[in-house]
Amino acid sequence: MERKGYYKSNKYPQRTCSYYGAGNGLASDKAYCLASDANGVVYIGTQEGLNYTKADGSFGTFKCDAVTTLYTAKNGTVYFAADKTVYTAIGGKITEMQSFDSKICDMSGVDEVYLLAENALYKLDGDEFVRFFHNEPSSTKIAINNEKIISANDRTISIVNGKRKHWMTVFPEHSTMPEFKINCIEFDNNLGFLWLGTDKGCYIFDCKCNWFGHNELNALPEEEIYNISFADDGRVILSSEAGLIILNNGSCKYLPATRWACEKDINAAIAAGNSIWTATDSGVTKITETEMTLEEKADYCFNLVEDKYVRTLGYVTGIGDIKNCDINTGKPNITDNDGLWTQIYVGCLSYAYAVTKNKKYLEAARRSMNAMVYLTKVTGVKGFTARAVRFEGEPGYGTIVKRDGQEWHKAPNGECEWLGETSSDEMTGHFFGFSLYYDFCANDEEKALIKEVVCDIVDHILKHNYRLCDVDGLPTTWAVWDPDQLNRNNMWIWEKCINSLELLTFLNVAYHVSGDEKYRKEFLRLAVDEHYLLNAAQHKKDDGHTNHIDDNLGFLCTITILRLEKDPVIRKYLLMGLRHHWEYEKTEHCALYSIVYGAFSGDSCSLDNAVKELREYPLDFVNRPLFNSSRKGLVYDTEQEKWGEPVQLKEALDIDSRNVHNYDTSPFRADEGHGRSACSPTPYLLPYWFGRYYGLIEE
Repeated sequence: MERKGYYKSNKYPQRTCSYYGAGNGLASDKAYCLASDANGVVYIGTQEGLNYTKADGSFGTFKCDAVTTLYTAKNGTVYFAADKTVYTAIGGKITEMQSFDSKICDMSGVDEVYLLAENALYKLDGDEFVRFFHNEPSSTKIAINNEKIISANDRTISIVNGKRKHWMTVFPEHSTMPEFKINCIEFDNNLGFLWLGTDKGCYIFDCKCNWFGHNELNALPEEEIYNISFADDGRVILSSEAGLIILNNGSCKYLPATRWACEKDINAAIAAGNSIWTATDSGVTKITETEMTLEEKADYCFNLVEDKYVRTLGYVTGIGDIKNCDINTGKPNITDNDGLWTQIYVGCLSYAYAVTKNKKYLEAARRSMNAMVYLTKVTGVKGFTARAVRFEGEPGYGTIVKRDGQEWHKAPNGECEWLGETSSDEMTGHFFGFSLYYDFCANDEEKALIKEVVCDIVDHILKHNYRLCDVDGLPTTWAVWDPDQLNRNNMWIWEKCINSLELLTFLNVAYHVSGDEKYRKEFLRLAVDEHYLLNAAQHKKDDGHTNHIDDNLGFLCTITILRLEKDPVIRKYLLMGLRHHWEYEKTEHCALYSIVYGAFSGDSCSLDNAVKELREYPLDFVNRPLFNSSRKGLVYDTEQEKWGEPVQLKEALDIDSRNVHNYDTSPFRADEGHGRSACSPTPYLLPYWFGRYYGLIEE
């Protein structure tokens, strides 16, 4: 298929985060300031003294009063202040330098070092700070380059001027200066512009009469800024009320707490080597940037799944019971959608094996595929598949209760308990995973097994009037594909079109693996006589972006049926449905949806944005508490209110600003997360290996 473009992967910076506090090396959780010296040692000013990094990854500690000011001189020496005393540090060696008769407020300078105390401004002369000028009353902040000396209090700035030097103060009431609370000031030394962190955002002052904030330069953030630092590569590192903000290449990147910082209000942040450090009242983070390719990331995700997420027989879902956001403390979940989530993983591995022919993918896919076959056999009802199984020793085993659809039964073979009330979700997953494994991985024996399983399921559905019928003889709640219900009962208006697409997909797969014309005849009858094909041509119902379960099922069915269906007339209608679905979901900025649309339509599919999402996918899959609502300028939707849903954003944030979820969960929450669970990495693996297989992504 001719493409309008593809992405060739190469290495890019991938961020990971480490967290530090009083429990793992720091003198105190409360950290005020940061600096690094010429040797790359990072210094952390805390409530209980100074910490510094050591070569073995641990921290050294220097006990003193609270360290609230750190400054790195041009020669790489770090100066820090604790109350009225200033110290020097280089390579972890700390020396007490000088004490003053008033509290030290700030330090600055380029070729020369200045120190601002409450009562005076001092300048370094040899090994001693000597009085340079009096302090303008109430100034607590200072910024100095080789031409200008500027101090500030909370609402005014003062500039040293004249041959007979004196302070000249700029007041908002008597100048063009805006009204704001000043938290910090720093010179961009290359150009001499003064940057201010304020409660109204970031401002730039040309040191004459021109002020530039968000209204003048919309690349500048509006959030309250507590600290500003400049990296050697041109990035501006901003500590804000909404987490870490990195101004780079003309735009702002937001990295929210608690994935990238210990809390949303950041006291200070610096770039040091290939890392960015943040300091908060709750601890310190080190964000490390490591060069990797998309395939290396996929390999990391695969290894993570195999190490942490695989349960008995090879089921892959999520991880629960996590303590303190530490994935190592959790264990794989038993869910009511084990069949769906595990089959998606089987599909990921099938695409990976088709692309690479690496046996590790084949072996893992085979194990989990056999676990899926077990689900289809364990109920004792031919063609009726269990949602999940649990074995002795696993959570809940032996407590067979019926509540909220949780129907656990003892298996006829006595090996386990199985969960009934199976839904259309499981069926969609099974036909997705089985069909991919059949085409890309299966040997002859496995092909025969999958043919048997698939045909048994479809025969069961047809025998029971287009439904799944449980062990008690009753049809399950959601597995309904009956044309009398879908086409002629308004109660099923929301499921009408998506369930039509599902049944056409199931029949398509059964015909593909068996060659039995009865499945094709039934496919065509439903497609035409019951207009299931027309239903499928717009299978996504406009729902205020609230029903993400059907989004997941719709794209899984679309992948399956468009991969197998060859008739161009039938494909035309299916592609109508795909386009409508993708257009409606573009505000989700979902890599999978865009890549699927591009692969099957050959049309432009926002591939750049899809690859950007793949690159920014965090390697931390824990459902951390994340806080974005402090960000200014977020646009909130109202359409979802018609369906009784809570507040949500108009467009999804970048993937590294929100938690990773399966595709059945809303991406539109500003704040979310609890730290007790972790999603499987399959939401990264599926779009990546799908894109590789269809040539939209190359390595």
